[in-house]
Amino acid sequence: MLELTRKLDRSPNGAHAQDMTNNLDTNGRNATREPREMSAGDRKISRRYLIEFGAGMIAYVICLIETLTWGHLDGESSARFAWALLPVVPALWIVVAVMRHMRRVDAYQRQMLFQGLSLGFALAMVASVTMGFLAIAGLLIPDMAWIIFGVGMLGWLVGSQIAKIR
Repeated sequence: MLELTRKLDRSPNGAHAQDMTNNLDTNGRNATREPREMSAGDRKISRRYLIEFGAGMIAYVICLIETLTWGHLDGESSARFAWALLPVVPALWIVVAVMRHMRRVDAYQRQMLFQGLSLGFALAMVASVTMGFLAIAGLLIPDMAWIIFGVGMLGWLVGSQIAKIR
């Protein structure tokens, strides 16, 4: 009798066929329809990222509230520039949290993250160029920088979801 040493080996009489699968590494589920289950390591990585990112976001919101409350950004004091830059400090921590997360995840998750980030970046650049040319033509849009920021962040979110679906 022929000894079967691997899962994909076939016996001449077909008796081994019931053990074979075409859904390798999916625990018998259709990988395109159901999301994969997170391993304990993946959950630990996600939890650490959420803690770091969440701490940065909380600090950002606190600094933003302080800046808008006490910064007198529309005043005459030169200190208003320091107040205006205060929320940038926790925003930099958020960048560090994303970079640390990218180093922790596996290649597949990193690829999905890059796809989302790249779409967000590309859309932010297109929005920036569009707004820039409109400004050159004389159309001044209030809070133009926030629109560009919003387009980039929305692009990141949508791009990440598209990458997960594919």
